Amino acid sequence: MMNGYAAHLSYDLKAGVRDTSHMLMIYLFPIGFFLMIGMFMPRINPEFLDIMAPGMILFAIMSGTLMTIPFTLIASREGGIFRSFRVNGVPATALITIPVIGAVIHMAVATAILTTGSGTIFGALMPVRWAPFVLAFGLTALCFATLAVLIGIVAQSNRNGTLIAQAIYIPSVMLGGLMVPEALLPDGLRAAASLLPATHAMRAFNTLALSGEALTLTTVLPLLVLSASIIVNLILCFALFQWDSRPLPTARRMIALTAVLPFALSILAVQVL
Repeated sequence: MMNGYAAHLSYDLKAGVRDTSHMLMIYLFPIGFFLMIGMFMPRINPEFLDIMAPGMILFAIMSGTLMTIPFTLIASREGGIFRSFRVNGVPATALITIPVIGAVIHMAVATAILTTGSGTIFGALMPVRWAPFVLAFGLTALCFATLAVLIGIVAQSNRNGTLIAQAIYIPSVMLGGLMVPEALLPDGLRAAASLLPATHAMRAFNTLALSGEALTLTTVLPLLVLSASIIVNLILCFALFQWDSRPLPTARRMIALTAVLPFALSILAVQVL
């Protein structure tokens, strides 16, 4: 069974490399955006170099997950591929976890390129502690990958999936701390930003990896929130997964909104701490 799983994962990785649209969103678009914004953003805001590495990594992760995984799953479900897998004994576990693992592998390659480029080309601030940096990357990639799979499961069509993905993607770029430090946001927007995975990812990168702050409940909270989100996303994926193209009942699709719960609770946790 493990050999079959490994073969399926290998096929998924190769298919992603051969798919030009996937290569665009996973590598070319994030790296091109990184080079373009690196040419002018530090002149507008010199402090951008302090958040450039994690910001561009997060941008790549969101592009390589939210903009690719849902549409692959939707196309496979609508094209009857899932039914073929079911007939041939492929478990739902593989169909849910393989896109996640494949995305994390691709994101690790993109992250290595962006981290190296940030430091060598633009002189951006580099991590002072690499272990928390790697941990923050892993949890962030898993969080967005599982969220992307969940979108692919609940979305009724490519158009619907695009709307859901963009509803997360665009606010994350604007409010998540990728372009502008979170401290510069008004209090109201800062609270709203806490509902986004990107905000917690940037907090983890900045406090533990780049600043090297001590491990406290406050500094570790973003990692705990991301971990909780991964668990909730996976539970929802397994609970809502279906083999055929029949749309999920509205009541069942609404259950997916509980994916916001870890982030909503984090707002209360911050106030307590």
